[in-house]
Amino acid sequence: MSETSRFTFAEIVELHPPLNDRLTRYMLENFGVTLKLRSPHPAETLQVQLWTNAHSKYNSDGNWHAIDLPYQTSLDDVHWFEGGFFPTSQGKYEYTYRLRVEGENRPWQWLGHPQHNGTLHIKAPSEAMPWTQGPSCVAVLPRLYIGNYIAASQAEKLGVDAVLNMAEELTLTYPPDADIAYCQLGTPDGAQNPIEEELLEKAVRWIDDRLAEGRRKILINCRAGIGRSGSVMVAYCFAKNPEWTYVETVEFVWSRKPSIYPHRQLQESLERLFPRQGR
Repeated sequence: MSETSRFTFAEIVELHPPLNDRLTRYMLENFGVTLKLRSPHPAETLQVQLWTNAHSKYNSDGNWHAIDLPYQTSLDDVHWFEGGFFPTSQGKYEYTYRLRVEGENRPWQWLGHPQHNGTLHIKAPSEAMPWTQGPSCVAVLPRLYIGNYIAASQAEKLGVDAVLNMAEELTLTYPPDADIAYCQLGTPDGAQNPIEEELLEKAVRWIDDRLAEGRRKILINCRAGIGRSGSVMVAYCFAKNPEWTYVETVEFVWSRKPSIYPHRQLQESLERLFPRQGR
């Protein structure tokens, strides 16, 4: 058993993906992990984590961070842990694993050394992703929706009468008689790209103006209806609810559409643009 496959208090039976691998995945595609091990400790006391610097829904800044691998089941004396995440940016990243026994006064133990880390190359989203197969239009607030490019392109059919397009690479046009208010505030895809504060302010003002006009169904879109449009929806909810913290705002939007992710530096930008009173 090599040093990269053994902890001092647990033996790795199966690990997927292993360390030293060079993997390629698509942005927004699940990066799944399975780890099976033997240990003299009860499975419920073992804490197992994937550790990576890849951008994710919970890590828009690309820092090294932990992703828990929950205990699933046991067969004979082998314990099975499984989990993963959805990468939200293109680029090259690394991953490794760590483990400890809950309640014991001992540090995390790492699987292997830094030079043994697996590498993860994240490519642009695949054209086979679910959000490319049809329109997605999800209500977050009364009269305010978040959706993908397909939904925006079918705005008239879906009863949408105002479209805010946050995708810089995609342009929409509507027939003159469609009476659809349209604005493009294009910004780059991927969580690693901060959205300019000027664009965030313009987006909030544009939405307010359309609501004041009496528009019935306002759609914020980007390519997938997940990242750029999700960040703007968070920005609008944060601006309009001064009693909410940033975390409360994100959790509210996730309760309506769990797949959205914030872009890098969004929290810092929003707290600067729309400061909380008494905080």
